[in-house]
Amino acid sequence: MSRFERRALDPSHLRPRRTAFTFPSSIPKHWLAGSPTQSHFFNAINLFVVSFEEFMVRVMRDRLPELKEDTEFSRQVRGFMGQEATHSYVHEKFLNNLREQGYQIEGYLSASERIFTHWFEKGLGQRVSMSMIAGFEHLTALLAEIVLADQMMKPAEPFMAELWEWHAAEEIEHKEMAFELLRRTSRSYLLRMAGVLLGGVVVLGFIGTGMVMLLRQDGELWRKRTWRDFKALLFGPSRMALRSLGIFLEYFRPGFHPNQRDNYSLAESVFQRAK
Repeated sequence: MSRFERRALDPSHLRPRRTAFTFPSSIPKHWLAGSPTQSHFFNAINLFVVSFEEFMVRVMRDRLPELKEDTEFSRQVRGFMGQEATHSYVHEKFLNNLREQGYQIEGYLSASERIFTHWFEKGLGQRVSMSMIAGFEHLTALLAEIVLADQMMKPAEPFMAELWEWHAAEEIEHKEMAFELLRRTSRSYLLRMAGVLLGGVVVLGFIGTGMVMLLRQDGELWRKRTWRDFKALLFGPSRMALRSLGIFLEYFRPGFHPNQRDNYSLAESVFQRAK
């Protein structure tokens, strides 16, 4: 039984899908191919994405008054915000599994909340925060493309496979929105570049810190298989590192727009998959 609404892809009419995700205690610690490295790569994303997506919703809500004369685009932004709020809610549910498995994550969660609320939202201000969100969304769309194109969740525990495929598909569906909102409120190329570089620091910093923390608590950090699996994740058949770099650099083209990359069929395949 599907744990999310199988509504067709519709980038021109964004709205959150109904979800019924549950994460039973039977989900193993190393739920992706039995690999601590691969599992904790995605677990690390799960750890910070809750706070980041709440941060995104707050920043974009504050930009809505600038769109009062464009009711259609404002509706799209609200639909995007609804999807991101749903992502945050569902991923927060899985945090309980990590707690029940004995992982000490509260310090990490508190720190990420302070960083997004005080350092970024209040410290950097709305314009820079919006630019960082647009850059971050480019990075999540490129990761979503790789996850779905390479069927990375095929060896995953079914509950987790469905979670990440749903999230990846919606990231592709709404990949234009943050960029468009930034473009409509600022045409500064330098601001756009600053944002994607900040977004890259956020992604690499939080994933790296989260992975080290979880692998250390597992006693797996310095094992040979951990580093072998990490090398395979980045440079193996999926070539995640090189492909990510190539897609990342597309953002630096002055005429770049997210809709220039045709990957909607990957998301559509998730939404239309048999129940």
